[in-house]
Amino acid sequence: MKKKTGLFKIIMFILLGMVVASWFFSASYYYNDQLMDMQMKNIGFFDYFSLIFGAFEFEYFLQTFIFLICIGAFYGVLNKTGKYRAWIERIVNNCGGREFAVLILSAFIIAVVTAVFEYGYILFIFVPFIISILLAMGYDKITTIVAVFGSMLVGTIGNLMGSNTVGVTASMLKIGQTDGFYYKLALFIVSFIAEMIYLSRAKRSKADAKKAEEDDLYLGEKNSNKYSTTGIIITFVLLALIVVLACTNWTDTFKVEFFTNLHNKIMGWSPKLPYLHFTIDGVLHGTEKVAIISKLFGTIGEFGTWFYSEMSVVLLVFALILGKIYKLENTFEAMAEGVKKMFKPALMIMLCFTVIYFAGMNMFFPTIAKLILGISSKFSVIISSIVVAIGSVLHVDVLYVANYITPQIGAIDGANKVVVALLTQSIYGCTMFVAPTSMFIAFALTYLNVTYKEWIKRTWKLSLSLFGISLIVLLVAKFI
Repeated sequence: MKKKTGLFKIIMFILLGMVVASWFFSASYYYNDQLMDMQMKNIGFFDYFSLIFGAFEFEYFLQTFIFLICIGAFYGVLNKTGKYRAWIERIVNNCGGREFAVLILSAFIIAVVTAVFEYGYILFIFVPFIISILLAMGYDKITTIVAVFGSMLVGTIGNLMGSNTVGVTASMLKIGQTDGFYYKLALFIVSFIAEMIYLSRAKRSKADAKKAEEDDLYLGEKNSNKYSTTGIIITFVLLALIVVLACTNWTDTFKVEFFTNLHNKIMGWSPKLPYLHFTIDGVLHGTEKVAIISKLFGTIGEFGTWFYSEMSVVLLVFALILGKIYKLENTFEAMAEGVKKMFKPALMIMLCFTVIYFAGMNMFFPTIAKLILGISSKFSVIISSIVVAIGSVLHVDVLYVANYITPQIGAIDGANKVVVALLTQSIYGCTMFVAPTSMFIAFALTYLNVTYKEWIKRTWKLSLSLFGISLIVLLVAKFI
């Protein structure tokens, strides 16, 4: 029986609370080292619905939604091949007796990749695959969520060089990206140890393994046929290769300009070619230099700048290729079925984005932040952590937290900007473990049909441990 996560009601109440807040707190924006008053921006009845619809029109939010839908389409095709499930079962059987090692290794890889490369929701391409393996091994849904999505948040807490977390925060505070590196490393190591201790207590059961079929959206159909799993394995290898090459921020994070230079050479290649143009002034012909590759492929970024739109196209292309390889009778129907399964989790992420949109369009939180920060005349780790935690619930995405909250805290008298940078990423990551507006948790709970109450009940000790670890490291960084 499908359970309701309870997140929809909670988020709608949060949105209503933001409406009320807009009538009591003026809008403000921190700019040029001072908080600028923007007067009251009350949210009225029709404004409330306009903002909800406006979130669905915002390009970044919509791209994320479409990307998740394309993941669903890709796995919808995999489900129909019959060989995807066979591959999952073979992996599980081959790992017999080493299930805990697989659990920890999966969590570690996800955490490290997030901490170093920070692919964001790009990693969701592989999430259904990893979930299927862990569920089939007999781990329950909460354990699986902690191992997969919790590891992404551990990688955020101890983010080492990600452009969206470390890069943006360092830019806003005007510090170096490597400043405080060893503190970040300490955050990562100790947070992962806490997660590993939690996972070490997880128990597998045959009952949970049997339930995997009904709990897992994309386990796949049992369908014996003559085809090999090789095509699917190659597809995943190629996807991983494309993610590493195309989605790693080579220029900003690693200062590597090879792909930028290569892209410029390829797209700028302009052989002299004949042309025939029919215009309103008549027929024009002759020869001219044409950037032929650029003309054929249109606007496409170099490797290192690919994001949701490019990877959506890649997923759809691979889905069509797999449909041909495995001779599916109707590839588009399989894609549509996969989209249908992904629609609700993707929609829940859009609802979380709506919270950001409300906060960003009305800007009342900086005023609230000023009141809270004013409790102390000097920089306080505890008070600043409270501000970041509340701000994270309302701004949801670390990019918006870094832009709208971090500079204001960094300007407090006595604030150590390296500590503020550490505080931003660690408290944000910890908050996203428990916040109902956390896109990671909202997606995970909806995907695996887990109630928010059950999630909090099972993970509150881990969440408190992560908050405690972060505060200890922050206090050490402040006083040393």
